[in-house]
Order: sequence, then C-alpha cells, then structure tokens
Amino acid sequence: MSEQILPSAEEIKRHVLSNLTFWAEHAVDRDGGGFWTHLNRDGSRYGDGQKFLVMQARMTYAFAIATLWSGDSAWRELVEHGVYFLREKMHDPKCGGWFWTVSREGELTNGSKMAYGHAFVVYALAYAGHALRDDALLHDAERALEWMHEHLWDADRGGYVQSLTRCLFPLDNTKRLDTQLHSMEAASAVMAFCGSPFARKHLRELAQIVAHRAIHPNGRCAREWFLNDWQEHTEATGGNVSIGHNLEAAWFLRMAGLQLDTDAFNATADTLLQFCLQHGWHEGQQAFLQTTTPEGKPVNTQFIYWTQGEAMGALSLWWRLTGEELYLQRLAQVCRTVLDRFHDREYGEYFEVLDETGAPTHTHKGSAWKAAYHLTQAWWHVAGNLYETTLRAVL
Repeated sequence: MSEQILPSAEEIKRHVLSNLTFWAEHAVDRDGGGFWTHLNRDGSRYGDGQKFLVMQARMTYAFAIATLWSGDSAWRELVEHGVYFLREKMHDPKCGGWFWTVSREGELTNGSKMAYGHAFVVYALAYAGHALRDDALLHDAERALEWMHEHLWDADRGGYVQSLTRCLFPLDNTKRLDTQLHSMEAASAVMAFCGSPFARKHLRELAQIVAHRAIHPNGRCAREWFLNDWQEHTEATGGNVSIGHNLEAAWFLRMAGLQLDTDAFNATADTLLQFCLQHGWHEGQQAFLQTTTPEGKPVNTQFIYWTQGEAMGALSLWWRLTGEELYLQRLAQVCRTVLDRFHDREYGEYFEVLDETGAPTHTHKGSAWKAAYHLTQAWWHVAGNLYETTLRAVL
C-alpha cells in the first residue's frame, strides 16, 4: 500500500462491521444484561462482569453506527439491548442521572454521578434514537443533556466538574479536558438529531471553554486537567499534555465551528493540530505518540489505539476542508498502521497499546476503558469525510 492509498468506503464498512462482530459474539451479556467489556484476545471473558456506565454507552453507540451502516435487524436488536440496560439498570430513579457502575446483574455498586459518563449516555441515546428512528429516544437524549447541564455544570466558572455523590453533593470539583470534549460530542449529536436550541447554545458554550480556558499559556497546545478555578492541576499531570486529546480538541473545535456556522474556533483548532503534527508524529512507527511536554518533548513513547482514532477523525476532516496533501499522507499512514499493526488479524478487533518497537504490550481486547467506540467512530468519519458528497457536520 503506498502512502496515498486509503481503503475504499466499502472496505471501511466491511472492516468495521467485522470488528463489531467480535463484540457481538463475545460481549453481549444475555444473562445479566448489557455488555461484558472485559475480554481477552480471543474474546473470552475475564473479571466479575461489573458494568461501567461509559462502556455500556460506548457499546450502544458502536452498534448504532453498525445499524446506520447496514440497516440489519441484528444490529438494531443490540442497540435496543444496550438502551434497555442503560434505562433500566443504570439510571437512578431516586436522585436522577446515571450510576457509575453496577454489578453484572445491574445491582448498584457505585452511585457517583460522573460527568464523563453522562456525556456518553447522551451521545449513545442520541445516536441510538437516530439509528432506530425513535423519537422517544431522541427526547431522552435531549432531557439527559439538560439534566447533565443543570447538575454537573459549573454555573460560575463554566465547564463540567468531574463528579457528584449519588444524591448530588459535591465529590470532585476538578475539571478535565476530556470531559469537556466528550460533552461536545453529546451536544453536537443532540443538536443535529433533535434540532435542540439548547444543545446548539451549549455546544458553543463548550467550544468556547475548550478554546479559551484549556489552552496552555504558550498558545500552542491544550492542557489536561484543572482545578475548579481553571488553574492547571499540575500535581495530577506533571504539566504534560496529551497528543490524543489535543488531536481530539482540534477535530471537535473545527467540527463545532462547521455545525454552528462560525469560524471563531478555526485558528485554535489549526494551532492544536499543527502542534500534534510537529511534536506528536513518529515517522519511524507511522503513528502518533501519547504524551509530550508543552514544549513538544516526548514523555510517553508508546502508541495507543485511541490516539490514532482521534488523528483519523481530525486528518480526514482537514483533508476534506483544505485538500492539502500532508493531511492525506498522514491519514493514509495512520490508517495503514491501524490496519497492519493495531488490528488483530487472527481474532479481530484491536490491540490497545504498542511499545516503541510496534509490538503489543498486552493482548486484552476490552477493559473498563476499552470497548468498540474510538476506532468505530474514527472509521465512520473517515468514510464520511473521504467519500460522502455532503459533509456530515456532526460529531
């Protein structure tokens, strides 16, 4: 494969549906409900089956993408399976919102209300409603976004705090970049699929937070973690920055501008992407590193699957908008690395982390933080940005 050759739209679709078949065969918990996301390389299960809010929502989203791509009733059934567990086992009927974790059978184990998890619930419900053409689900997504904003948003300083107790008392008032970014996904989907004026206003509000509050004083990259007053939480981060989250922030800001019909975020988005291309790209491994200093010195030189996914989304969008050859070249290189190095040809799905030599550091396919979301989303946007006539202006 030359550097400029990318898989066709049909090849991308077949690849994604094949990988999602791995999850359909091994992760669907017919006995306990929802999805068992702790999977070994061959799909066999490990752990006690505890269900994490983020993973249940991410799997529901992934199967919604499969439904949109294929229309097959088997994928629809898995979306419905995921939605049922979110509604019946993870929603808190007493205090509102969604539990952070439940047991395999859906018994409460951690009732904290985490903004990060709520963002994925909104995103999953919106995409599920869109895929199933279910107005009630879309209504639920819109209401969930409003609940999240009412209870987890810092009305004084802006941004989402990390968490509340089950009954909505403060628990962790720090703020993370990734929480704000995934909340942008949620607002984007609700705006696009529900036509929500509130979601439109909130997407702009979130983009402004990321573009103004999260940027490092050097003006070149976004910081990771903050105290409640937006001072950087350097005790937690060491002052380092995530290439993956900077790629994600660039992509999301640019898409928010398209969706909101404004160029207010373009300069910041371009700056963040250029930082990643200059300091995060590893020519030898044809992939993006995970962590650097704000000056661009590598810190973590491993290669993580989700970082490549954020790069695929960003680079395909920039190629679509500019036609500049560098973006297409880097996109083709990252896609080849994902297909040739991260993808497990024997069992399907992707390895999570490659070391400096490009070898997997472990073979688990699923965990509390890894499911079918990142690269499913990335390929969905690559296919849209490269091959669809109309730009799909939604995250």
